[in-house]
Amino acid sequence: MDLKDIALQMFPYWLLGAAVLLATYFAGLKEVIRVEKPPILKFIKFLCILTVYRVILFALFPNFGPFQDSAKNVSIIPWPLTLTVFWEDACHGLPLFMLQRLIGTKKWTWPIHGLITAMVMFEFGLGHLYQGVAAACMLSMYIPYSIYMGKKVGFGTVMVCHTLFDLTTILTIKFLLGA
Repeated sequence: MDLKDIALQMFPYWLLGAAVLLATYFAGLKEVIRVEKPPILKFIKFLCILTVYRVILFALFPNFGPFQDSAKNVSIIPWPLTLTVFWEDACHGLPLFMLQRLIGTKKWTWPIHGLITAMVMFEFGLGHLYQGVAAACMLSMYIPYSIYMGKKVGFGTVMVCHTLFDLTTILTIKFLLGA
């Protein structure tokens, strides 16, 4: 599968993500999708430390099986596609946040939020099964985290940081594998 095939398969999701962002903006909720510079700069510092850690870990344990398997699965993704991961936040975390704003977070609404969040987490995890079952389970935990951070710093900030994380991860793995 080449970049063109992947792009054709992902195109509807990118459009859906853009539509959610536009709907949020035109609904008068542009503060929800704001981008804040200080949290992004702080996240970039974290990414630098994480990248050094990954390089050291790979240098110390180059033949560690689970790392090699995950790295090979991730290395098949063309790095330019990481610039499009905004749609994951726009179509998963942002709608859940909007639901919280719509029906509130009273005691009686938490079963609704819990059930829908669990379903979205499961679906998100299924979309990452190519990275392995353990990774998919761990990545499903990103959904509540993205909602928390979206409330705190804006979903635009979350999308930028998510993109930077995926870009850094894929480029580091490709570099370490010599691809």
